[in-house]
Order: sequence, then structure tokens, then C-alpha cells
Amino acid sequence: MLKMKIGGNTVEMKSKIRKITSFAFALFITFAAITPAISYAQNESTVSRWQDYIGKKIGVLTGTPLEDVAKENFEGSEILYFNSYPDLSVALLAGEIDAYLCDEPNANMTHHEEPRIDYIHERLTHNDYAFAFRKDDAESATLLSEFNAFLEEIKEDGTYEEIEDIWFGIDESVKLVDLDSLTSENGTITIATTSTDMPWSYIKDNKNVGFDIDIVARFCKERGYALSIMDVDFAARIPALQSGKCDFTTDMNVTPERQEEVLFSDATADGGVVLVTLAENIASSETLDEAQSVLVEKGFLKGVKDSFNKTFIREDRYKLFLKGMLTTIIITLLSVIFGTVLGFVVYMVCRKDGKISNTIAGFSIWLIQGMPVVVLLMIFYYIIFSKVNISGMAVAVVAFTLIFGSEVLEMLKSGVGAIDKGQTEAAYSLGYGDLHSFFRIILPQALPHFLPAYKGNIAALLKATAIVGYIAVQDLTKMGDIVRGRTYEAFFPLISVAVIYFILAAILKYIVGLVEILINPRRRKREDILKGVNTHD
Repeated sequence: MLKMKIGGNTVEMKSKIRKITSFAFALFITFAAITPAISYAQNESTVSRWQDYIGKKIGVLTGTPLEDVAKENFEGSEILYFNSYPDLSVALLAGEIDAYLCDEPNANMTHHEEPRIDYIHERLTHNDYAFAFRKDDAESATLLSEFNAFLEEIKEDGTYEEIEDIWFGIDESVKLVDLDSLTSENGTITIATTSTDMPWSYIKDNKNVGFDIDIVARFCKERGYALSIMDVDFAARIPALQSGKCDFTTDMNVTPERQEEVLFSDATADGGVVLVTLAENIASSETLDEAQSVLVEKGFLKGVKDSFNKTFIREDRYKLFLKGMLTTIIITLLSVIFGTVLGFVVYMVCRKDGKISNTIAGFSIWLIQGMPVVVLLMIFYYIIFSKVNISGMAVAVVAFTLIFGSEVLEMLKSGVGAIDKGQTEAAYSLGYGDLHSFFRIILPQALPHFLPAYKGNIAALLKATAIVGYIAVQDLTKMGDIVRGRTYEAFFPLISVAVIYFILAAILKYIVGLVEILINPRRRKREDILKGVNTHD
């Protein structure tokens, strides 16, 4: 009977997966057909001045001086905040914003990758870009001097111009960074970067590349350092630096406000802030012809095929999804296992209603459950474990273990509380001790009350791990962001991530469902229940 039941669940599971896959494919086709029509709609009027966008929707990158530039130059405009330039580009193509502010090198590379997007060449500001180092730290000051000396050397011998030609040019074949030959005789340098920040730092062929990465790799090779790359959102770079999680960060605008917080290297590039908008809105026949040629060449089916190829096939980007999925699974499974053990142990300590133990447990649960998960993660990573050499993945497991453990404790209290106290008294009358009565009589009856909520919390935990990118963990969601940073398309990366989460949640719930069947008290044999009990008296 049990075998048939499990087999039935397997068939049902396969049926659900087929339905999810079919539904996702239908969405692919539908949105792939609709999105180009929306994105490519021509605007009857063309503009060529940034002043024409005053009063419109302007996007800016969170945690950057772009907000100040927007408020200063676009009075009365609605300012919208995004975490990466790819998010800004996708929002622009979808019509969610009218334009966005961007550093000119990024804008130029975006136009090269996506001809439908262009920028008004008049700069709103003029900026220097430089690497940021920790302030008031002797070791950091020494490293800064060493790095500045290296910058001076490569500018004098022509290497710097060579690097500029590689990363600001259009020849993709030369855009490579040699990270494998680095040695570690003088230690390891950790840098914080954002892998969706073309041309400074991004992922190509599943490897970190870019103008900044090239400079740092050459510096490390010459000075005998190994290199560790920490991928964080732009707004998290300075907190990561100040907390000691990295030795320095990749390029950012040099501003007086930032100079109060960090030390900057000598300038590695110069540029300024420009306004990015749709190519069709800029009166440039060359730009319009380039963008329109892309649209004419793409029929419906070819457009879907090209989008799929860009997302999964080109540069073996499917490997990024697989790598991110593995990270997500590891964090989830470890958090579930450790969290279940933690919650159970705490429950066993508190189940006799000890005043001290219950007060501590109650306060801990109140603190953990009352705090947004992303805030809890960042507190652990940037404050509690700031001086500890521990990976973001380990911090994520610790945080989610506490979160899931608190949920398990609450579920155990509810499940055991649903069992009549007379069951315990009956167990004592049969000769059971306290622990034997709990594990043999009470807990088996409580599990059916406990497991449905347990399954739901596992699925919730899986989805909650999507925020670990905030602490430099490249999980499934983060990998989807990285892919979007290269393709400038939202549909395939986002829907793919959603479908994978659906499937993973279904598999995890199915496994717990099997456990639920196997431990059903009604399936227990009478001799197992009465094992150790004297029934002859």
C-alpha cells in the first residue's frame, strides 16, 4: 500500500512539473511576441537635448551620486531607483522610465551591446573614476601607495593605453583577463566589484572580465598577489570595504562625500554623467538606422530564437544558471537541516516551561522574526562577522538556520500543543519515562499537525534565499541578474529563474511528503509502539 502511494505521488509530481514547464513555455512565446511590439514602438517626436526630459521619469542607480545629479538638473521629475545598469536598461526598453543617468563609459558600452539604447553626448558632470581603499588603516594606505605606483608605471610604458583600447573598443576577441596565472607568495587581495557594470567589471564566458579587473589582475601578477573577487551590488561596495570584507573596490566616481569615507587611488579614467534614452528619441540618422536594422532583421520566431540563444547558449550562460541553482540548493538544504536541529534542541530545552530558557528563546524569536531578512543578513555579514574570515555563503546558512530554527520551534509548540495532555498521563501509566513518552507517544502524534506547515516553510525558505546576492553570494537570482546584464533582456532570464524556483520547491515539498507518509502513526506496527513496555503484568 505504501509503495503504491509513493508511486502515485511520483506520477503526480511528474504531472505537476510537466504542467509548470508547459505553462512557462506558453508564457515565453506570448511575451516574446508582445514585448518587441511594445518596446519597438516608434515615438513620433524626436529630441536631442537632456533638458527635454525635465519633468519625466528618470532612473538612477541606488547608492550613487546620480541621485544628486538628477535632483539638481531634473527638477520636478520622478526619480526611480534601480540596483544595476541592466535593470535600468530593461526598464527603459519596457517604457517604465523615459531615461536614466549613467556614466558615459557605461552608456557607450550599453549602446554597443544594445543599439536600441543611446545617449545624449552632452555631459551633465565631469568626473574622475578611481579605486577606493579603506581609510584610517595603515595596511590599506600601504597597499594604496603600491597600487598608485603601479598605475604610474603602466601609464608611462603604454600598458594603460593598451588596456583602454581593449575594453573601450569593440573587438570582443581581445577582451580576456588572465586570472589563472596569479600566484600568492605575497598574500591574497580581495576586491569588491559589481559584475553587471560594463565595461568596468562583468562576466564573459563564465569568467570575471572588464577594464577594472584587467588592471587589478596585472597589478596582482606583477606584485605576487592572488586575487579574490567579491561580487556585490554597487551600494554595498563601500560598506564591504569599511567592514574589512575587501581590500579595495573597483572604479567609482570620486566625490567629496565619498572622500570623507574612503581613500581614492589616482584616477584610472575620466568621464561624466550623461542621459541615456531610446535611440529613436535622439535625432541621429546613423543611430536610428542602426537600431531599426536590428528590428527589421528580427521576425517573431527568429527573435525568440535569438533571445533564447543569448540567454542560455552564448558564452555557455546556462552554466551560470546551473551554478547559481547549486548554490541556492546548498544554502536551502543546510539551513533546513541545521534549522530543524536547532529548533528541536531549543524546544527540548524549553518544553518544561523554564522561565529563563523560555524568556531567552522568546526574545530571540521576536528579534529574528521581527526583522526583515535582508537586514538580518547584512547585519550578520557587515557587522557581526565583519572581522571574521567567513564567506557570504556561510553567513547566509547561519542567518537562514536561525530563521528556519525559529519557525521550527514555533511549529513544534503548536503541533505538540494540539495533543491532549491525557496522552502523556497514559504513557506514564504504561511505564514510559518522560523522554520515552515524548518520543514514542507525543511526537509521532504531533508530526501530522507539524509537517504541512513544515513543508510550506521549506518552500518559503527556498524563495527567501533569493536575497543572498546582497552579501556577495552568486545564487540563482544573482546569476539571472548577471545574465540580464549581458543580454539586456528581462523575459527569458527572469522566467527561467521563476520556473527553476517552482521546480525546486515542488521537489523539496515532495520529499517532505514522502517522509510524512513514512512516519504516519497509523502505519506503525503495534509491537513498535509497545517496544520496551512490560505488557505481561
